[in-house]
Amino acid sequence: MSEHMYERIAAALREQIVNGSLPPGERLPSQEALSEQYDVSRIVARQALDILENEGLIDRTKRIGAFVRRYQPLVRRSSQHYRTNPGAPFAEEALAAERIPRYSHTTYPDRADADIAKRLNIPVGADVMRTDYVSYANDEPMMLTHSYEPLAITKGTPIERPEEGIHMTAGLVDRFTAIDMRPTRVVERLRSRMPRPSEIEALHLRRGTPVVIVMRTTLKDDTPLETADILLDAHRFELEYTLDVPPLP
Repeated sequence: MSEHMYERIAAALREQIVNGSLPPGERLPSQEALSEQYDVSRIVARQALDILENEGLIDRTKRIGAFVRRYQPLVRRSSQHYRTNPGAPFAEEALAAERIPRYSHTTYPDRADADIAKRLNIPVGADVMRTDYVSYANDEPMMLTHSYEPLAITKGTPIERPEEGIHMTAGLVDRFTAIDMRPTRVVERLRSRMPRPSEIEALHLRRGTPVVIVMRTTLKDDTPLETADILLDAHRFELEYTLDVPPLP
């Protein structure tokens, strides 16, 4: 597949950004300079810069120019979130990227819509406990989480409200273990899309930034215990999955 010229220019600049020849904060050549260097029109030079901006590699300011954006994503390691005594995985991920973590939350009773009911295998309109989280790094919103737990399982137990009581700092595995419902597996399905207006506002997203959605369901055997939508700014996260390969029989 042949590349367009603006893709070749973007690739050359991208390589310089990745290898450090153009460090964070460095000003890129102007559209005029790029058009002269590569013998192309200013439109082609602008399209090359458009690609880099859409990839989150540069910032552009009108009448000032384009600058290399600092790219130091948080690495979300899925396996760290579902172990016994997990600690604070998001905090560890933020600190590893040299950022200060915090989060806020709101918990309230809700009713399952068709999607959540299907994922939890409960009737539409069934009672659930919903918790909405916003996770921050250096006071920048990085992740939105909407978690749903069926009250048919948790109502009247010490974990009915996830962020209250003696198990408030425990992870999913330990919380449900406390009511003799220890999870046996967690399923994560990923997809990406462009954000909704409320998500752009909540995550302070830049123009053209997609979100990655981790659709999580926690189960004990075939019984769903919890499901969640985890929304991540695609430019601020890398997702790591470690899968063990079973030995030969």
